[in-house]
Amino acid sequence: MGMGNFDEREFERREKKLSEIELDSEEQPTEYQGQITFDTEDTTEALLDRLKEMKSKDD
Repeated sequence: MGMGNFDEREFERREKKLSEIELDSEEQPTEYQGQITFDTEDTTEALLDRLKEMKSKDD
């Protein structure tokens, strides 16, 4: 058995496994339901300034 045969069968096995996981997607919620709250003493303007600062570091 050549190495190529193994690779092809392994690829097919993994693809099949992934498709089974995708079919079982009911276990994973498609939508988050809940509430998030933040306790901070910062003003909205201060938080927005910090967000702008963080975004500019990504560029």
